[in-house]
Amino acid sequence: MAPPPATPPRAAAVVEYRIEARLDAQTRTVTGALRARWQNRGRTPVDALTLHLYLNAFANNRTTLMTGLGERAERWWARHPDGWGRIDLAALRVGGRDALADLAFVQPDDGNPDDHTLAHLRLAAPLPPRGTVDLELDFIATLPRLFVRSGHAAPFFFVGQWYPKLAVLEDGRWRGHQYHATSEFYADFATYDVSLTVPATYVLGHTGVAEPALDNGDGTKTVRVRAADVHDFAWTADPRFRVLEADSDGVAVRLLLQPPHHSQAPRLLAALRAAMTRNATWFGPYPYPVLTVVDPGPGGWGAAGMEYPMLFTAGTTWWMPSGVRLPEMLVVHEFGHQYWQGLVANDEVTEAWLDEGVNTYVEGLIMDEAYGPGSYLDLFGLRVGAVALQRAQYLAGGGWDAIATPSFRMLDEASYASTTYAQTALALRSAAALSGGQDAMLAALGAYFRAWRFGHPREADLRASLSAALGPRVDPLLAQLLHTTGRLDYAVARVTSRPIAAPAPAGGLVARPAAPPRRYRSEVVVERRGEVRVPVQILVAYDDGGQTRETWDGEGRWYRIDATGTRQVAYAVVDPDGLLPLDVDRLNNSRLREPGTRGVWRLAARWGLWLQTALLALSGM
Repeated sequence: MAPPPATPPRAAAVVEYRIEARLDAQTRTVTGALRARWQNRGRTPVDALTLHLYLNAFANNRTTLMTGLGERAERWWARHPDGWGRIDLAALRVGGRDALADLAFVQPDDGNPDDHTLAHLRLAAPLPPRGTVDLELDFIATLPRLFVRSGHAAPFFFVGQWYPKLAVLEDGRWRGHQYHATSEFYADFATYDVSLTVPATYVLGHTGVAEPALDNGDGTKTVRVRAADVHDFAWTADPRFRVLEADSDGVAVRLLLQPPHHSQAPRLLAALRAAMTRNATWFGPYPYPVLTVVDPGPGGWGAAGMEYPMLFTAGTTWWMPSGVRLPEMLVVHEFGHQYWQGLVANDEVTEAWLDEGVNTYVEGLIMDEAYGPGSYLDLFGLRVGAVALQRAQYLAGGGWDAIATPSFRMLDEASYASTTYAQTALALRSAAALSGGQDAMLAALGAYFRAWRFGHPREADLRASLSAALGPRVDPLLAQLLHTTGRLDYAVARVTSRPIAAPAPAGGLVARPAAPPRRYRSEVVVERRGEVRVPVQILVAYDDGGQTRETWDGEGRWYRIDATGTRQVAYAVVDPDGLLPLDVDRLNNSRLREPGTRGVWRLAARWGLWLQTALLALSGM
């Protein structure tokens, strides 16, 4: 596959942020002064702004995040009764006018009055299209004890979703959501000019490119950081970080490692290079000059596996066996988010599958290519690759929700993880198998990526790109897979073969003719036991070693193959090449002929077929 053109991208910045922030490591607070200029890119006047105040999700046990986390949150606050966090606004001015009284908390998703993670700010006068408004906010962010994404496990700090952030105005309305347990975030592309003041002994990691640190002479230092073409800014600080610097295709890479994990650096770098190389080849070059990979400190695993522009968190342990590739998986997956949601910036709240699912699909391809059959687990003779792992995650989810369900409306975290990640990845694998193969799917995703880089695509945009590249029949398939909870399940229901009686001799014959070869009437019946309808191949094997194949469109509930001749059907297999990894029960995909053969041959055939089928069920291939 030819690499895509390396056109330098550029985002249209809707917001300009200037932030001065000071970390107090003793009180676990960040004191900040934020200045933002927002432009109305819509076609109608705007009479209010919408602000995210995400840290208020940690303010009490009644917020939408905490109630959504359920027992996880209860265990957390039982261990850390003083671990709460919040964001307090000390001042709010719009165009120089005091506007703190014009701010009102809203709860559009669930009506929870105890949730203060989203607010509307009424403007004194409507802002016309292309008009700009200047905001000044002074705030104090109290960081929670880290257990979900952001906070502290001092002296490790991971500071994400920490400042008042404007929501996205789209089609004349604000797309703002509360902070949920089963969703992430959505924001406009912006420019950031951020000054971070931290204790002088702390090592910093952050979105953006930093200037040399300024020693303040009081035990602190200030680092000024600039970032453009990004929709968020996150940072981390820890005096224990060991910095390992590397270059990957002209990108300055910084690994911030905990000291006991320094020996894991080659593994992390190898995984990162594999991810950067394949994403660049398939979709386009990484457009930023720097990338920081963070290894969370002890007690900070709640921050592991999170993505932000030019920065992501991985995670490992000193004892991690080389055949357990959790660190590699985290690196490959989280780097992939630099593309899916970092550059193609979909709404992660309402359409999380557009980034998590697409990214999981790509992650699996990279892991299998880089590490072989046991790409995720290769230990004690047990090998688990991408499809087997994704099938296990998918089947564990219960099938409660459709992929296209907004993430915060799914049953629980288990359903969200199964549906959004694994089921979407398997759906894309199935669509690829039915529409030209893996290379065709990657080419289609590449076209979609280049069309929507630095944009905010929706489901319809991805489906249009895939239909244009893979053909029109992929869209009805995606409609089924995305919008229903129907399962895909094809089964061989019956395989029979009966001898056909020889014709009786005609009356009056003096001599009996030679007996004709014995003939059989064989029947194979395949059932569609699930709701999803897709074309499927059926393999029919005969006792003389011959085989035939035919394709059923899958529209009916059953399909019959009749075969009459001198040979008997030995067995039949539906989807013999494992092209449909979404098939929920692969153990019913094959069946031997009903009893009628004899002795050792029957036993061997049955054992061999069922062994093959069991392996097929485990691997999905």
